[in-house]
Amino acid sequence: MGRLGYAAANLGEKELLLGVDRLQEWAKQATVPLISSNLVYQDTGEPAFPSSLLKSVTLGGSAGKRKLKVGILGLAKMNTGLSTSTPDGRRIVTADPLVTAKTLVPPLRKKCDLLIVLATLDPNQARDLAKQVPGIDMILGGFGPLELSEEIPADAGSPGSGLIRLSYVGNQGKKVGEIRLFPAEQGAPAKRESYTVILGKQVPDDPAIMDLVEKNRIAINEINKKSAPLVDGEKLRAMWDGESFVKSAACKSCHEEAFQIWEGSSHARAFHILEEKHQDYNPECVGCHTTGFRRPTGFLNAKSTPDLENVQCEACHGPGKGHPDTIGAGYGPVSREFCVTCHTPDNSPDFNEAAYLLKIRHWEEKPAPDAASASSR
Repeated sequence: MGRLGYAAANLGEKELLLGVDRLQEWAKQATVPLISSNLVYQDTGEPAFPSSLLKSVTLGGSAGKRKLKVGILGLAKMNTGLSTSTPDGRRIVTADPLVTAKTLVPPLRKKCDLLIVLATLDPNQARDLAKQVPGIDMILGGFGPLELSEEIPADAGSPGSGLIRLSYVGNQGKKVGEIRLFPAEQGAPAKRESYTVILGKQVPDDPAIMDLVEKNRIAINEINKKSAPLVDGEKLRAMWDGESFVKSAACKSCHEEAFQIWEGSSHARAFHILEEKHQDYNPECVGCHTTGFRRPTGFLNAKSTPDLENVQCEACHGPGKGHPDTIGAGYGPVSREFCVTCHTPDNSPDFNEAAYLLKIRHWEEKPAPDAASASSR
């Protein structure tokens, strides 16, 4: 975060699980301030970490340079069941974020031109915060994969622009939220423009940060690999009475041409892409690079079911056990809409349906009836 130029990082309630002593030590050493307004000591209610930050930003323009004071608060989702002990025997809990904000926002607002709340709140809690606490200009949220961008009218008479920007950009680092501010002469924002930037191929990786990214991927992948269960996939399939996966090789005898097209496609090597990126044990990735993930007798992990790696025939057409003997001509139809369950803007930002279908097409399409023949029927 320091390399990327972050001004502050908000601690969520889950960070406490790393250990309070470690967090507090990191907070002292970090080049980025770690803040939290409502992770508090249970006995006194005092914040266990710095509760806010005031930062001065230099603005340039036709009227010359001037300073903009930015206030930042950090709010974690309240977890009434969470109570973490400290090395000196005290306990840290999460205080009500709404009550905390009502206490801290007014004095901070008097010191700043722009007030930003970093929050691990669900959207409805964030909306309530925007509506009930005057003085907030922006809420930058993190809540798992959730993405949203909206503006909420502020109370009449509230300091700021009159609209509170609420922005969430997911948790995979594939998008960046960008909010551009155009302040008025008095120092308060007069205009705002908000964008979500997809980090596709047009945005190159920065070598200065990719070494950390790679180390992180490798470390997490190894943790997931060690904890992955080892089971006999073949034995499970043999015991299963319901729909089951039979693997692409079983399709070849009847669908040889289609099999060869698949074999020459990227679908047949999809799992290798994950291995190259050290993501082959990442549960958020393997579903779109394997066959039948999280389905009975489908892919479990690379240790247990390596024969179901890659996007095989059944990944799109469904389990093939019983075809063609008991499952006949009605087996396996796939609509083109199915492609975008994996080829989403996040996962496949360069996806072009027409171009991609040309690479995998292994079917005959019936020509659409012309207008004359259709009207004569």
